[in-house]
Amino acid sequence: MVKTISVGLDELTRRQQRSSVEVARVLAQRGRFTVFEATANIDIARTIDRLQRKDWFTFDHSVGYPWTRCALNEVGRRALKEAP
Repeated sequence: MVKTISVGLDELTRRQQRSSVEVARVLAQRGRFTVFEATANIDIARTIDRLQRKDWFTFDHSVGYPWTRCALNEVGRRALKEAP
């Protein structure tokens, strides 16, 4: 049995994986993700790229491969609060 390293991004539906709000909610709750999840498919990869451009999170890549730590910042908190 192969154990996968996951925080739940790959368990979202493809539609949810394309949603900045849905992905941001998972990342805010978990506080980290792996390179494997971030590149599991193009939808997740594009959404994480979009979150970086929107500046909703502070990302810390220095925690060791394959992990990236992330913290929701004030911009992201406001965006999630206003989201349906």
